[in-house]
Amino acid sequence: MDKGKSVVAELSASSSSLPSPSSYPFSKKAKPRKLVSLCLGTLGQHLEDIITDISEFAALFPPHITLAIMSIARRKSLLNDKVLTSLAESSWQILDISGSDVTDAGLATVANVCSNLRAVDISRCEKITTAGVSEIVCHCPSLEILRCGYDLQQISSIALALRVNQSQSTFMTLP
Repeated sequence: MDKGKSVVAELSASSSSLPSPSSYPFSKKAKPRKLVSLCLGTLGQHLEDIITDISEFAALFPPHITLAIMSIARRKSLLNDKVLTSLAESSWQILDISGSDVTDAGLATVANVCSNLRAVDISRCEKITTAGVSEIVCHCPSLEILRCGYDLQQISSIALALRVNQSQSTFMTLP
């Protein structure tokens, strides 16, 4: 019995040196990360391992998740035609493929699938030409912003493509 009391006394003495519950990371002051955020973080860490099979499971995710996966792939320099066309959703309104390996063919496919695009960023996409820009302009009547960080000679070619398809107002922004 005395042994039990001494253990309790030791525990209570050592508990006084513990931090208060309000200082724990799960206290009311700090909000826990959402499960979706945690899952996307884990997916992002292992995207290189599963990118070749992305077309097999992309259809299982809702549009906002596929858009997030596409953004992660772009930031990790994994975004190409296959990845983009596997993830593309008709409900997307914004597309940022800047600095990716997407080509005119991939952009044309996405333009057909995502005809509701309102803003597209193709800056630093060295494999996209005026042909790809024309596809976006032709198939996306709601397009309002087209961001392309090209040099002046390329801009004049793009402006010509836009003039040919001037059924809507499209703004081109530079970096």
